[in-house]
Amino acid sequence: MQQFLKQHIITFLLLLVASLYAQEVSVINNKGTILKIRNNTVTTSNTSNSNPVENDIWFDTSSSPTTIKIYNGTSWEKLSPTATEGSVFFASATGIPTEDNTQLFWDSTNNRLGIGTSSPTNKFHVTGAMRTEGILNSDGTMGRPSYRFKNDIDTGMYSPVADEISFSVGGIEALNIDEIANTTTVTIKETLKLDGRIKDKNNSTGITGQILSATNTGTNWIDASTINTDTQKIDIYTLNIDGKNLEISLENDAETTKQTDLSALKITGDISGTLAASTVIKIQNIDVSNIPPTNGQTLVYDNTSSQYIPKNFYTPTVSERYPNAIQTIAESSNFTTIKFQSQDFTPNSSDYTNTTDGIIALNTGRYKITYRITSEVINNVRVGGEFQLTKNTISVNNTIAYSYQTSNLVNKSTVTMVKILDLIANDKIGVQGRVYESDRGTLDSLTILPEGTMLTLEKIN
Repeated sequence: MQQFLKQHIITFLLLLVASLYAQEVSVINNKGTILKIRNNTVTTSNTSNSNPVENDIWFDTSSSPTTIKIYNGTSWEKLSPTATEGSVFFASATGIPTEDNTQLFWDSTNNRLGIGTSSPTNKFHVTGAMRTEGILNSDGTMGRPSYRFKNDIDTGMYSPVADEISFSVGGIEALNIDEIANTTTVTIKETLKLDGRIKDKNNSTGITGQILSATNTGTNWIDASTINTDTQKIDIYTLNIDGKNLEISLENDAETTKQTDLSALKITGDISGTLAASTVIKIQNIDVSNIPPTNGQTLVYDNTSSQYIPKNFYTPTVSERYPNAIQTIAESSNFTTIKFQSQDFTPNSSDYTNTTDGIIALNTGRYKITYRITSEVINNVRVGGEFQLTKNTISVNNTIAYSYQTSNLVNKSTVTMVKILDLIANDKIGVQGRVYESDRGTLDSLTILPEGTMLTLEKIN
């Protein structure tokens, strides 16, 4: 009887303990062995089970639609994928469905697919380079070519009829290429302007004085003397001081001198346009941009566009700040921000914003940054100071400087640090300091002196 009561008391205590552990309970099998089992639960609520165990299921109604989650022993993991409207799922590296709306997006409102954009403006919109094995375009028309441009829809290439390609500019056919019986003909429909040389059938560009002449087999550059036997030379050719009237006379022609108005004369080569209003288009056979220059710009060679372009000379900008009152930094493991309240000049507001805790660079670029800190020991002790440059309140590597004052007799010390940094717009540069050690048992401090303390930012590129 005592053994029976003892067994029931043990069972009762085990059940009481098991009730303290959520779904995990202890039981006694037929052999009297104590085992732990889990009674997993399924919860439907806008909040999770407060004491979940591994493999518990939660239908999370806090979102719409309801999300199914499973507890992995540490956190709740989603079983049903959800995504932003318009997402197109694909398998990630782990095989789990994932999304990337910046690279693959479906606009269900306008029925548009975006590749590399989440804001497609056409039925199929690709941002970036595209490679295909072939594109079967519609024929298009002169006013709306099949290959056209986003901001110029009446300029491009189209096919008027079979075996024919045309190029239109501003809705006007400018060039046509057709093929009839294996013969290709290129037709210029508008004005032809040549900035370069013309080659004949022998791949020759000709020499000075030659002309193009049709032959039975093509077109050749030939000497003008072969078709013109007049050996008279121009013996008078004087350009008047007005810059446009040229006086010409042939030798032994018994004619008075003739005057020709060159106002409409077209000139090509390194200078183009009319004589009265010429334009430099090349310098040493290098193109000159037609971008209108502004005041103070100079003409420089641009490697990207392979031409001369007008450009401003780079002018460095600078901002400098210094304290207007004595500050104290304490012996501590933490740094104190040094205040810079004054300036000797006001920098351009489009370049810098000066604050009490530093200088904000408003433009991206490369900067030369200099800080100088002069400190004074307060007590007749040996004190070590530590200073560092900060960017957006975070210390900058390799910018720490140390000071050391030995006593009241040698009680001042100055440290200077120069650093070159690449900054982006609105980066803030500041200086922090602390006392890291003294020779007394009590905490000591340093005084930061306005004279000899400053922070300078100079944009160098």
